[in-house]
Amino acid sequence: MKRFICGLFATIGLLCVLFSGPITTVLPYILGGTMTAVGIAYGIVYFRNSENRAGRASELSSGLVLFVVGALCIVHGVDSIGAMGTTWAIFGLLKASSSLTRAIQNSGRGLAFYTAVIEFLVRLTFSVMLLFYPVEKFQIHIVLLGLELIAISFRLTKRITPALDVEL
Repeated sequence: MKRFICGLFATIGLLCVLFSGPITTVLPYILGGTMTAVGIAYGIVYFRNSENRAGRASELSSGLVLFVVGALCIVHGVDSIGAMGTTWAIFGLLKASSSLTRAIQNSGRGLAFYTAVIEFLVRLTFSVMLLFYPVEKFQIHIVLLGLELIAISFRLTKRITPALDVEL
């Protein structure tokens, strides 16, 4: 199963690199459809189970927000790329902040410090570019996502041993 996941990550990554334009065009529909479906699923689960509804109100709220934003992505299509890019940029800035925290914590520790600083600078640079140019820089971020997925698949492959690989 783990080998399948590694292969899937590598394949999706390669598709992102090779077909970033078409993926950028259809992503609002794919992401919007997924968000809408997840929102509906949250609502169904909430209303089917009458136990502790007040304690699970956040599930219904999250589901409703996912449904609305997903539907808006579908309706607006490619015009929602700006909002998607801005959201992606904000997540990237949060990751950059985490990298900077790690750099500060590793101050004086050689390679760990420099690796975290480089990671911070790369994440900050790309996130700021996407934040201020969400439509123009979105497609290149699809390519970067593809490269990251390929890199992750190689890292995961190195960690897999035959004894841990379970076939389902």
